[in-house]
Amino acid sequence: MPKMKPTYVLHFLAVIVVLANATAPNDSLEKPKFVATNEWQEIAEGQGIPQGLHVRINLSTGKKEAKLLDDEGAHETPATDDQGGSESSLSLVPGQEVEDHGSPQPAGGSLGGMSLEAIKEALRDIPADDYKPEDATVTGRYKSYDQIKQELKDANVELQTDSEIMGALLGRFAKSASNEQELDALFEDLRYLAHQIDNALEFIDRGGVEQIIWPSLNRTGEHQQRVRVRVQALTLLGTLAQNNPKAKVALFERDASAKLLGALGRATASEEISAALYAFGSLVRKFPFAQRQLLTPHGYSLLYDVWTKPVVELKVKVKALQLVADVVEDYLSVTTDSGNPPAAAEQPVDAVTVEQYRSTRLTEGLEKTEFCKHAGQFFQAHRAALVADEHLTDETVRALRSCRTLCRPLWSECALFRHTLLVLRNNLDHRLSDDPDLVEYRTEIQLNIDDFLRELYGNGKPKDEL
Repeated sequence: MPKMKPTYVLHFLAVIVVLANATAPNDSLEKPKFVATNEWQEIAEGQGIPQGLHVRINLSTGKKEAKLLDDEGAHETPATDDQGGSESSLSLVPGQEVEDHGSPQPAGGSLGGMSLEAIKEALRDIPADDYKPEDATVTGRYKSYDQIKQELKDANVELQTDSEIMGALLGRFAKSASNEQELDALFEDLRYLAHQIDNALEFIDRGGVEQIIWPSLNRTGEHQQRVRVRVQALTLLGTLAQNNPKAKVALFERDASAKLLGALGRATASEEISAALYAFGSLVRKFPFAQRQLLTPHGYSLLYDVWTKPVVELKVKVKALQLVADVVEDYLSVTTDSGNPPAAAEQPVDAVTVEQYRSTRLTEGLEKTEFCKHAGQFFQAHRAALVADEHLTDETVRALRSCRTLCRPLWSECALFRHTLLVLRNNLDHRLSDDPDLVEYRTEIQLNIDDFLRELYGNGKPKDEL
């Protein structure tokens, strides 16, 4: 007999259950009581059985058999017994076709919404084995695993883990040192991997900082090529440290403070200074330990020098101001009630964190290095350039406002500082309707300046001195 597919076996079993219950004669009351044991026993035709037994049809004899349920079979789906009570389990002994032993047909001659004749007809229509090989047009659309594997091998492509790729990139650095395009591609791949915390830590543990970043910061040779490599290295350093406290600690263990301050002090090109500020900010933001290492008198002087270098673009100078402002705002939000706590901070800061921030002595360091004076001079000296760029005006005013608690005593007494704010405000007022798409943005900047003026010089509408 051909072997039936599992799907048809299930249908087959269901039909057997229906036939067994629907065709058994209702004369069990006339037969002796069936006493079940743990062994299979034949059930006499028409004999009633107790509930909860395991029932099967022996396909070799065509007789029904029953026994007590095994422990592991107690959860099986029961089948209805001869007297219409609760159901018992049903199994089949393979090898023979099922015989109809006849039991009373339910009223209406149907079961489960189907007539018995329809069920029998469906049973006869089940083929013994309808498996057909897939059409060649179907299988041809898909490649086998062996084909894919061979194609990758032919193309010299291997599937690698991030760790394996990291090792390969570290090995390529020495060979790529003289090829700008290869170096650019290598640094790009490393930055991509370093965005993931675990990969950044692995890069550091494998000696990537000592092998790649520090040598690149000391790169000599032609100016343009030297600057290009230093920018790549500083950007990678910032990527490693960003939002990764463990990486920050590991970097400082490898002398990151001295290396970074040295790189910022040597930098002369605007893009190199910008990359150094990115690395600087990635290390010190929300990390008091790094602030103690980098925000020293020497570190502050390097930041203030950025504002006076003619070669540095205005947006990079504003970036230096924003870096200090972010650190100040973060410090005040943790240590005092006068700051502007981040919207995401839903729970009070614990005492240990507060003590860590206070240990930086940030405000004292800024006062000793005269941050407020240097920031005010930068703001006043670049008034004309800020007038021409409302986006940088917005960023500059926001950064200065973040430092108002610290610098109010000086700025509120400085007429030139107030004059610069009024110039920027009135310029926006004159240009407010130039571009309908920018009206809302310019109005927002103007209102921000108005608030800043009131915070420094008192209530009332700012006077137009122009």
